[in-house]
Amino acid sequence: MSGFIRTATVAGVMGATALLAVPAASATPTASGTGLAAPECVTDSQTHTYGKGEIKVCVENGQARVTGWLEDLLPGGGWGAPDGGCVVWWVTFQTTSGTELEGSVMACPHFGGAAYKEFDYDSDVQNITGIEKLTLGMAWA
Repeated sequence: MSGFIRTATVAGVMGATALLAVPAASATPTASGTGLAAPECVTDSQTHTYGKGEIKVCVENGQARVTGWLEDLLPGGGWGAPDGGCVVWWVTFQTTSGTELEGSVMACPHFGGAAYKEFDYDSDVQNITGIEKLTLGMAWA
């Protein structure tokens, strides 16, 4: 009996892990009867000590449209003052040939840029099948 419970527990944990491993957005579905892929969008917002922002990524027919905003919360005056970094959204795309990482527009007041930045652009990544991860992070220009 205890062997059955242990097997059932392991199977349950493995099933839950498989559900957690599903990416934020999967391959873009096809709109019924049109032959064109319907857009699939993923949104996120994050706040860290160095910055905050919101992002929306919509994938349609293997292409992505990226919109949102960023704000550097530690603008300072250059390297190391106070953090020396720029704030950027990193998007990890799933493509037909693997994964590809792309950074958004940076909020970079350390080098004369704006502390708050809005963006709206078409991604350069091609053959996108989904979005694996959205990360608000830092970069150094």
